[in-house]
This record gives sequence, structure tokens and C-alpha cells, in this order.
Amino acid sequence: MAALRPGILHLGCGAFHRAHQAVFTQHAIEAEGPGAPAPWGILGVSLVRPVVRDALRPQDWLYTVLQRGSNDDLRAEVVGSLRGVLYGPDHPAALAARFLDPAIRIVTLTVTASAYCLDPGTGRLRADHPDIGRDLRAAAPRSALGVLVAGLDLVRKAGRRPPVVMSCDNLTANGRTLRQAVLDYAALRDDGLAQWIGRSVQFPSSMVDRIVPATTDTDAFDAAATLGLADAAPVSTEPFRQWVVEAFDGPRPRWEAAGAEFVPDVAPWESSKLRLLNGTHLALACLGLLAGFETVAEVAEDPVFAGYALRLMLDEQKPTLPPSGHDIDSYARQLLLRWRNPGIAHSLSRIGRDGSGKIHGRLLAPALENLRAGRPVPCATLAVAAWIACLSGRVPVALQDPVKERITALNRAAGGDVDRFTAAVLERSDIFGDALPRLAPFRKGVRDGLSLLDREGPRNAARALLAADMGWMR
Repeated sequence: MAALRPGILHLGCGAFHRAHQAVFTQHAIEAEGPGAPAPWGILGVSLVRPVVRDALRPQDWLYTVLQRGSNDDLRAEVVGSLRGVLYGPDHPAALAARFLDPAIRIVTLTVTASAYCLDPGTGRLRADHPDIGRDLRAAAPRSALGVLVAGLDLVRKAGRRPPVVMSCDNLTANGRTLRQAVLDYAALRDDGLAQWIGRSVQFPSSMVDRIVPATTDTDAFDAAATLGLADAAPVSTEPFRQWVVEAFDGPRPRWEAAGAEFVPDVAPWESSKLRLLNGTHLALACLGLLAGFETVAEVAEDPVFAGYALRLMLDEQKPTLPPSGHDIDSYARQLLLRWRNPGIAHSLSRIGRDGSGKIHGRLLAPALENLRAGRPVPCATLAVAAWIACLSGRVPVALQDPVKERITALNRAAGGDVDRFTAAVLERSDIFGDALPRLAPFRKGVRDGLSLLDREGPRNAARALLAADMGWMR
């Protein structure tokens, strides 16, 4: 792997990327066999902190992926597809130069939903977002969108062929969403640049699926015990991994040899994963935190919360999915088994963190579709109420979110009046959009959910939804 030349630039070099795309890329390179050209190394870019760079540089960018099965099965793999990490704020010129490197043919991103700076009501870039305003005034951009647009502008001015740009984040239609955000940002700089990007740059959508919890001291210990070598930056993950990619033109690694799927339209896979896995994950995180749990495995082992999760997935999320050949019922039950894996200590606070940037596509959009179709959404409104409760200061739960202070202030101003508090929170169009809060069943469901959580607690609130059909708890 030391001979690998970077052909992929990746923005957001966190644990998920290193346990997912970097593993697929390594296996794709290995499938080529010895002596084959090696142009598909990955150059990672950290945009927020230099921690990954500082940990991996002394290890020649090598690290361990620990695959933890449900029966104490542990497998370790050393990954070498990552051939360097830049910390963007320290090296803006070096980062910009990488876009001009003709060897870089693909740019991928895992920067989380909030980094796209989107308006939840329109799905378009928020031109008034603080990160966007700062970038437009600064000599060198620091946001993912700013770095990407500045790099593409250099490619345009140099008359070079642009790289393919692929989002690997959990967003609906992530390729189209990223494309629109990039075009909106570019238009704030130069209409000509936006038009060139619209004509010249491919933004294929993709669906990524693998549970990757935060690295712990146990991971470092297990990596050292398994390999006999110290590793400052191992990652831990489940055995399952999936990558579905919209087909695009141009050279790329043979990711299909590593198990990736290339399809004309990624929407069916994307929707089922985003709404069933990510949406239910967020719901369980908020309810589980209120119940005093710490990990997904603990919540998923509880029969009440497992029954609630299955009902949310099959009664409310499933009807909003596009037609496909997927067996959604089997997928939902497989998710419960994956979540129960005791070897994966996936923190609820990490899943729920920055939920204001995630909740729209995962819970609010399907709830709106259901209500417009005349279908009830009791599980979704309880999840929304639990998320609000986690941020309101009504309960001693520490959940990080950019809107936490504002929601806590609204709760204080309501003076304990649930009706006033619910009405004030749902007026936040930057979170809920305009259409959903106007629907009486949604307003009532959130209000009743908050009252039920206050009065009965999260477990009994979830149990109440299952009372009419306890068969869901089997």
C-alpha cells in the first residue's frame, strides 16, 4: 500500500470513512492483484480538528479496523488505502493545489448533514448561514462547501477536467442535494462558476451503511493485543457493510469487486436506509437517553423499545418508501439484530448529537407524507417530542445541538405550560419547515407526546403506543 498514489480526495476523515469507504477502496485495490497500477490511494482532509492527522502521521497513515461480531467474534484488519491527511485550516494552499492534481479524479465527502448548511424547508443552501458568510468574506474557505467550490473554481480556471464529486452522507438524494448546495454557494461568488459546475461536474448519489461507534480505550487495547502493535487511531465497527452508488462516467476503483453495488438510481436503497435505520436510530437515541440508557444495544434489547422501533419502521416509515424489490420487513428485523450487537457500544448521545440537522429527512419528511396521505404518525410524533425534551432542559439529559440553547430558552419562557412551549417550538421554521406545523394532528401529537413523557416517562409512553397491538413486541 505504500506505493499507492492518491487518486481520491476525501473531505471529512472521521471514523466512519475509515471503516467504510477506505475499507471498500482497499479491498478494490487488492482485487486488482499484485503488480497492477495503484492510482487509487486516498488523501483525507480534516476540516475541524487535526486529531486524525496527528494520530496517523507517525503510523505512516496505517490503522486498524476492528470488526466486532455479536458473539464476541473479533477480527482485525490493517488498512493502508489512506495515504495522507491534510488539516485544511493549516494548509489552505496545499489543499487547493490538490484539486489541480490531475491524478485526483474523485472527491468524496462524509461531513455530516449539518455541514451542508441547508434550509430544512427548501433543501437549498442557507445564504445567511454563519459558516457561509464567514467563508465568503475570508481569503481561504473553511467549510466543506467553501473548500469544494474554491477547488472547482481553480480547476475551471486551469481548464482541467473536474473530478467526480460524491456525497457519502446520510441525506435524501445526497448527490442532487450536494450539487444544488454547491451551485447555490458558487452563485454567491460567480454566476459563471455556477454555470460551469452545472454543466461539467458529476454528483452521483450514494447510500452508505455501516455502524461505526466512537473509538474507545478498549479498541486501542484490543488492536494492540490482536496485532502486537500500538495503534493511536483504531476504529471499531460491525461486520455488516453496504455501499450503493449511482453509476457515473470516468475512471474509478473497482469498488464492485469489494462488494459495492452500482445502480441507475440509488433512491430505493437510500430511502430505506435513511428512514428506517437513521430515522429509527434518532428516535431510539432520544427515548433511550430519557430512559437513562447509554448505548443502542441497551435500548434495542428492551422489548418495549424494540417493539416501538419495529412499529415506527413498518407502520410509519415503510409506507413512505418508493417501490422497490426490497423486503422491507426483513430489513427492519435485520436492523434490530444489528442494533442488539453487544460488541458495538454505539453511544446514544453521539447518534442524537446535532439532531436539528438530521431530523428533517429522517423523521419530519416521512411524517409529512403520511399525514398528507391520511395516515397517523404516533411513533414519529413521540420521537419528535423526545428530541425536543432532550434539548429543552425539562430533563437532565446532555445532548449537543446548535439549537439547544434556543429550545431551552423557549421552555423557560413557557413557564412549564406544555401548550405554550409546543406552539413556540413548532414555530421554528428553520427546524420544522412551514407545512408540517400547520397540520393539527402533528401539533397535537407532539404536544401529547411531551405531556406523556413528562407524566409517564419514555418507556411507558412507548408502551402506550403498543397497547392496541402487543404482537409488535414479539
